[in-house]
Amino acid sequence: MDRLDIIQQTIQKKKAQRYLEIGVKKGKVFLQVPARRKIAVDPNFKISFKKKKDAWLQDASNFFNKYYEMTSDDFFERYHRRLQRLDGIDVAFIDGLHRYRQSLKDVQNCLTYLSPNGVIIMHDCNPASEAEAVEVASREQAPRINSQGQKLGWSGDVWKTIVHLRSTREDLNVFVLDCDHGVGIITKGRPENKLDFTTEMIEALAYEDLVRNREQILNLKPPEYLHQFLRANS
Repeated sequence: MDRLDIIQQTIQKKKAQRYLEIGVKKGKVFLQVPARRKIAVDPNFKISFKKKKDAWLQDASNFFNKYYEMTSDDFFERYHRRLQRLDGIDVAFIDGLHRYRQSLKDVQNCLTYLSPNGVIIMHDCNPASEAEAVEVASREQAPRINSQGQKLGWSGDVWKTIVHLRSTREDLNVFVLDCDHGVGIITKGRPENKLDFTTEMIEALAYEDLVRNREQILNLKPPEYLHQFLRANS
């Protein structure tokens, strides 16, 4: 199971109509998502006209996609009235800058416009190695190859956003599916359980802390838990 599977199953089960994606790049996920109204936000799109055209032919609803080539901060600041008129975001997928503070801000902004039964899905919440979890300013600064010569992804310190939400919010249920670099699920409602980290403690956390207590810190669930969750929350 990967992030696209999770998004598609969530949209189908929730009968979601309005979808927002932050961090779109080539549109690998965005163009395949089956939703009536889709909003893409990225400061540097790499989606060719041909790819958009092919997506229109596969699913006519893609013709009405909205593309905002800007940072997520600028998007939420400039288009807040448009979002208010949207009548709620049903599913949001966050895969933007893989930094704790930025991913947290993206979650908080999405929560402002999330429909009551909406779901935020966040990628890169469970880095498999210290190299993948390195805290740098951008993907270009992250290591590309590990010591064994294998290609690396970059998850950054997004996992700290999970810790922050689980420590500071009484009104959110948050867990991470153990697949595809860790896929976080965030919904409104009573938390299953909580953490007790302060913001200062979260800032000081290192990858070794995650390794020592990964399951508890992330509220880690097997991929098949998604079906149980969607049955109970649809």
